[in-house]
Amino acid sequence: MRKLSLLMLAGLAACATEGADAPATAPAVPVVSAPQRLAERLPAQAGAFQRGTTANIDQPLPGVEVPYATAGRTAAGFVQVLRPPSVAPPDGPNSLVVQDEYQRVLAAAQRGAGPHRRLRLVQESDQPQGAPLFRCADLEGAYGRTAVTSTTCVGAAGGQLLRLRVSMPRRDPPVADPRAFIRDISEALRRGG
Repeated sequence: MRKLSLLMLAGLAACATEGADAPATAPAVPVVSAPQRLAERLPAQAGAFQRGTTANIDQPLPGVEVPYATAGRTAAGFVQVLRPPSVAPPDGPNSLVVQDEYQRVLAAAQRGAGPHRRLRLVQESDQPQGAPLFRCADLEGAYGRTAVTSTTCVGAAGGQLLRLRVSMPRRDPPVADPRAFIRDISEALRRGG
């Protein structure tokens, strides 16, 4: 019996040591009762983008959409906070509901809204780096004759499903930094505004 106890203690000590070297995770976003409550945490400015007027939406799910744009509206984006279709997902990009929605959004973006509005996948990543809330796809293509870039993300926070998009004309240097937008949105959700 003593040997069994010592083995169990050694196992627990090994587990504790493994966790000590792991990077600290970002704090969880407190669960809210409705998409509107989580949308209240979104900042007035995220990266180079200014917040617009929140609107209620019914599609693809009930919730709210918060538009963002740069000065002169050269680059535009939005954050949708949606009531999940089933059980509230945990924060981040890894739940089944987030993965399903991400695949649906990515397929729709690549299919386009017609022959002159198609995008192709350039890169996928979890954002922001280190403590992601979103699964993101960087896309490029054309809207008519205008070459564009777009970053589309799906994630979860506070028990709600999140969709985020930033689109702009393709230029060098870029009009705005989508990563800064995603980072500022994530930080605001985590700190409560």
